[in-house]
Formats: sequence, structure tokens, C-alpha cells
Amino acid sequence: MFRKALYTVLVVVLASTALGVGAPVAQAQGDPERITLDITPGMRPLDLIRQLRSENLIPGGGSQQLTVPRTVINVRNKGFWYFPIGRGTQLRDFVLHFEMRGVELPSETNGCGMAFRIVGEEDFSYVLLTADRRIILVQRDRGKNIVEFDESIDELEGIDATDYELDRTQLHFVTLIAYGNELTLFLNGIEIVRETTARSVRGRFATMLYNEEGNPSNTECRYSNVFAWELR
Repeated sequence: MFRKALYTVLVVVLASTALGVGAPVAQAQGDPERITLDITPGMRPLDLIRQLRSENLIPGGGSQQLTVPRTVINVRNKGFWYFPIGRGTQLRDFVLHFEMRGVELPSETNGCGMAFRIVGEEDFSYVLLTADRRIILVQRDRGKNIVEFDESIDELEGIDATDYELDRTQLHFVTLIAYGNELTLFLNGIEIVRETTARSVRGRFATMLYNEEGNPSNTECRYSNVFAWELR
């Protein structure tokens, strides 16, 4: 499986450029347990933070510590690629939000996402969306997976994702709460999963991309309105 390549492949490079806009597609359907957020393109960080506070998902206080208006990653080489952002900003507990589209994903397993709580090659976390409609959330801690969520969006109860596509036509909104030992993931404003086996560690941030082995074509992911709000 392509996800296993992450355990042995870690390439770090730098990149930044511009990208566009679009609209979310996933909608909750008949599942009262899933929290729904009002997410809009280019929304202000404080507007999101207020919603999360009203849902009692995060405490009051804190401040914005990471801002990346636009960035793009484009590679031909196979494997996972990390592009550090935030000039070395390290946070332990935070809300991470970004807007993203897959501009060129020639293979079904190619994906775009974001890494966080990066400590080293065996200590990092990431969220990834793939062209074959998978949502992945992982924390690797001292060489072992302590969080490993990997599901098809079509199989998630309470979500209507009929029109979901990770391509240049759709802009997706990813919101992640990392607070203590809990990771809560939202896609396009819809709660996807809460994992309670994480380890709260201070680490860095990076955009990330996966290019399947044997695919020589460009793989490109674009991001906008990236921010992290530190929780204190």
C-alpha cells in the first residue's frame, strides 16, 4: 500500500506560489453526532475559532501563530514530499485550517495534504486526501502508528459525498483540531473523525504530496488561507 511508503520515504524541500478558489461539496446527512461548521472561502481565522468555541471543541484564548496566504507544490519524483511552511513555527495544541485543491493528480492514489507536529523522521502527523476518495489521518510516534484513520469518503456514515472530487474543479476545506491526546478532523465543514490516542508533542508544519511509484507525470497540489491558531 502506498501509505507504507511514508514510513521510509521523507524528502524535505521548499516551495511557494499562487492558487485559485472553488466550492466545498461534502454534506452531512442524517447523522446528529457529526458537528457541522459554516466554512467559506478565505474565511477569517477568528470566525472559525468562534464556531469551534461555541461547539465546546476548544478553550477560550490563544492566538494565531501561522499564516500562509498561498502556496503550491509540484513534483515528478515518486513518494511522499514535504514542503515546510511557517518558517519553523512549532506548536503543540492548535487549530489548523487550509483550503486545498488537487490540480494534477494523474494516479488514483496520488494525494494532497498537510503534515503537523513534525518532530523528526519517525515522529510526525499528517492528513491526506487522495484522488481515489480516501481520507487519511495518521500520527507516527517514535516509529509506531498511534493514530491510523484511513477510510473511503463513500463509506463514512452520515456524509453525502456523491460529487466529491479531488481535482482542479473543487476547493476543499480541511480543519484539524490538535488538542492534548485528541485529533478532530473536519472536511468541508463536516466532522469526519475524532481520534483520542494521539500524543501531544510540539512540532513543525509542512504541505505534503504523494506521487505513486511509476508515475512520471507532474503531481500538483495548491493551497490557500492556511493558518494555525495556538490553543493555550
